[in-house]
Amino acid sequence: MDRRELLGLSPRLLLLALLGSKACSWPRTTTARHTLFFDREEIPRIRENARSPLLREIFQEWLQRPDQESLEILLRPRETGDVVSDLGRTFRRIEELSLVYLITEDPARAELVLKGIEVALALPKWDWFLDGETEIGIMRASQGVGSLLFALEALGELIPGARQAEIAAAIADKGVAPCSRAIRGMDNPAQVAGWHSDELRRERYPYDMRRWPRIFSGINLRAVPTMGLGLGALALEHSDDRAAEWLDRAVRSAKTYLARHEPDGSYWEGISYVNYAFSTLFVFLEAYNRVKGDINWLDYANFEGIAAYIAAMQMGRQAGSGEPDVVNFSDARTSTSVAVNSWVARHTRDPRAQYNVEHFSQKGYFADFLWYMPGLPSAPPPESLLNVRLDLNWIIARTGWEEDDAVLAFRSGEPANHEHADRNSCIYKIFGERMLTDQFGASYDPRLPHWLLRQTAAHNAVLVDGNGHHYVDGSEGTNAGQASASILRYEDGGSILWWVSDATQGYRIVNTNARLVRRSMLFVKPDWIVIYDELETEETAGRIAARFFPDNRDEMATLSTLGRRFDLKRPRATLRGWFASTIGVQAQKGMLDIPRSYGVFPFVEIQTEPGRRVEIVSLLHASRAEERIPESAGTIFRRDSDWQISMPDRSVTIVREAGLPAFKID
Repeated sequence: MDRRELLGLSPRLLLLALLGSKACSWPRTTTARHTLFFDREEIPRIRENARSPLLREIFQEWLQRPDQESLEILLRPRETGDVVSDLGRTFRRIEELSLVYLITEDPARAELVLKGIEVALALPKWDWFLDGETEIGIMRASQGVGSLLFALEALGELIPGARQAEIAAAIADKGVAPCSRAIRGMDNPAQVAGWHSDELRRERYPYDMRRWPRIFSGINLRAVPTMGLGLGALALEHSDDRAAEWLDRAVRSAKTYLARHEPDGSYWEGISYVNYAFSTLFVFLEAYNRVKGDINWLDYANFEGIAAYIAAMQMGRQAGSGEPDVVNFSDARTSTSVAVNSWVARHTRDPRAQYNVEHFSQKGYFADFLWYMPGLPSAPPPESLLNVRLDLNWIIARTGWEEDDAVLAFRSGEPANHEHADRNSCIYKIFGERMLTDQFGASYDPRLPHWLLRQTAAHNAVLVDGNGHHYVDGSEGTNAGQASASILRYEDGGSILWWVSDATQGYRIVNTNARLVRRSMLFVKPDWIVIYDELETEETAGRIAARFFPDNRDEMATLSTLGRRFDLKRPRATLRGWFASTIGVQAQKGMLDIPRSYGVFPFVEIQTEPGRRVEIVSLLHASRAEERIPESAGTIFRRDSDWQISMPDRSVTIVREAGLPAFKID
């Protein structure tokens, strides 16, 4: 079916489009503001955003998509009944097509939106979660509320009154009510009958969900259904007796989620989950501001700090796509959206948030076009963000935010949802290359081989007697484990900084013989790193192994070892390592035991012989690929109980101060 055929299906739509449509105010309220997403006078600004340098490319991509492709995506849930993936894509395409129609008034796009709505209305439910035998809504139900309400406003009078009534009923019963039951379960977990998946999804998601109401109560998956609950309550305020209760629950839930951010604005699940939470929650908060306007949401989280956190988590650009690269602790993969950063910038007027919009944003969400304001003041991140110890006890140190700048990130701190077994692990990027990387694409299903990518063995961390620290078995999903690490000392000298982190607790859960597992790091910006690893055991000798993983997603990393030295090479950079130990030690190349279809993950491992107290010192130097590194550029030797390390123009001594390691720099 091509566009001409689509147009032929509905002469009425063509006529109405030619006459011009109005922003729909359904369901009508008695307040001064009728719409949830935009007012009619905002449409010219939204259209200008579609022509802006920031959003023009993604809008053109949406505009030029073949109608047949969209039709196939929209109709697919009708054939498969898949409310997880297929319905999610349908709702997303409804949003995008509605946005394109709002800007172009192309009747063919409106016709496609109506077809997608028909599919959604025909489905018996929009989500796959149950509490006992009762449907609850988390992701898809909430997405359906937002997508259909936005379509109603964008298409305006093109949607007949009878169809609007059907949509209202579906939004209430398939969207808002299930979301309300989910939030109520999070607020009162002792009262749930028992969360689980429906039988169609049970094999695909075989998790024990009995604790999920408690787990979800403080993570991004509270924010998501809060959007559907609150947005739907606002829309149905004067037509559904349940709306007042729904709105009250949504407001309380939004405040509960916002309080989960640390005082400095950082967030335990990682930057991608800030984006998922806020890209949904902000839709509700924005609508609430438009309709009610009696809550200052800025009072409930440090949004200037959130803007700083987003900047701190940046790591240059992704190879190939050019999209923002990020410090990908947890399952994080991408940065925050234009919409999220724009919302923060518009409401805080923080120039750093506007800089995030322009430089650190992912593009491709319908609200990008609604909230972007290109004229706001913009200022780059301040020097105070060059070295950051977050309230999470994550450390990120950098030379700047340009492509070739150095970024060293270190993961200490407490357990977190979506976490990996990565205490005392690090990521290092320089010259546009991830020389020490945190792996992407770990499985969410513990039955699959790339679940290994979540384990300590797949990180730039240490193994004790071949094992990492505690991690969940996956039976409940990817929720927080029990392993913690603590920053015991942090010294920020600007261009030189160092810290000491103790991860003993997490290792002792699986190995009671481990009395001490500690890592200390020194960063001499931009290109020298010292890593000092310590192991002490209780009764029997133990061995420690430190692993180093370069990025190999393109299979262009090469590794080599020679005596007490190793090289990790990427096309644009080389990381050379020298190492020494208090006991016999050797370096060897290894490969994670994962089928090649999931990726190839080579590493260098420095492993010691057994001992009751074992120390490893690793000296790392990064250079551009074309530079020659002198063999004698770095040396390590033991002097009494101290370690002496030399690098060009500088020497470092690792000593003991009050029982802790300390770095003395000359």
